Amino acid sequence: MKCLYVVFLAGMTSVSLAGGQPAWRIQEAPATMRPVIARADLVIASLQDTVLRELNDALTQGGADRAISSCHIDTTLMTHRFVREGIAAGRTSDRLRSPSNRAPQWAAETVRTWAGRSARDIDGFTFDLGDRIGVLRPIAERAVCAQCHGPLEQLSPRVREVLADRYPADRGVGFREGEIRGWFWVEMPKPR
Repeated sequence: MKCLYVVFLAGMTSVSLAGGQPAWRIQEAPATMRPVIARADLVIASLQDTVLRELNDALTQGGADRAISSCHIDTTLMTHRFVREGIAAGRTSDRLRSPSNRAPQWAAETVRTWAGRSARDIDGFTFDLGDRIGVLRPIAERAVCAQCHGPLEQLSPRVREVLADRYPADRGVGFREGEIRGWFWVEMPKPR
């Protein structure tokens, strides 16, 4: 298991995984990374807008059980479009609903370290991956999310049935409002 180290350099906090890449809290990232972080944030905003649009449409048309069935479609198509631009992006969590959402290797330790914490405590991280930069931004559990991600005993019987059918290994439940439910991640090339 990798250890998380925090190093204080000239007023800047650098978070580094033992044997891994240097990383910083977003607000403390080197100025040279800021343009790439800004582009990554546009990717994250696109993913988040797609997820919220999809979720709201599904909730309006058929409730939480319908939202479960449609929640991943548009974002999957969007992430494939980013690949053509040399950008990898997705969502992950310490408690996955789908194993296909496993964190990239560079992000996995941070996802585990911040599990169960309040989303208010961090705005995200950036990682120097050599010729690429990785960006992680937290997804906060909201009241609307609780219909499918809240405590299992509080989910409707129909939602529990759909989750068991669609995601037999589901671990994406039991989150409290304000807790980090997951992360948007983006990996993109450094400017030349």
